[in-house]
Parts: sequence; C-alpha cells; structure tokens
Amino acid sequence: MAWLPRLQIALFAIVIVGMLLLIFGHLGSGWSAITYFVWGMVISVGVLLLNLIVSGVIAIFQPRLRKVSIWIAAVSVVMLVGLVVLWRMA
Repeated sequence: MAWLPRLQIALFAIVIVGMLLLIFGHLGSGWSAITYFVWGMVISVGVLLLNLIVSGVIAIFQPRLRKVSIWIAAVSVVMLVGLVVLWRMA
C-alpha cells in the first residue's frame, strides 16, 4: 500500500480524536466544556482540511483508490457537521 492512503487513514483517526474531544465538551460544563470544544474544533477542522487535500491528491495520482478516498473524506465531513449541529442544539 502506498503512503498516501496510509496518511489518509491516519488523518481520519486524528479526526475521530478531535470529534471525541467535541463529545467530551458536550458532556461537560463551564470552562472545561469550552476548552474541549475549542480543541476539538481546531483538531477536527484542521485535520479535515488536510484530509480533503490528501483525498484530492489521491484522486489525481491513484485512480484505483479514488472512490475509497472520496468516501473517507465525505464521511469525515458528515460526521463533523453532525457534531457541530449537535452542539448547536444543546
């Protein structure tokens, strides 16, 4: 396996960690909740942008993995939007 798909899988795992911080922030209250929310958003959005860039590079240079790469990026975006909507409703 080439290093680009491995990088995308690692970035997806880091996005999951950022989303876990968002969930911990949702469960807490006060300044700790805000801290978890900020760190979760910084990690999730930053790594999500890197994930989208890597997805584009994979789609260009490795056509065999194009669908998988785009699906990983799409799932990451949908999960992040879902958690942000959850935060807005709370």
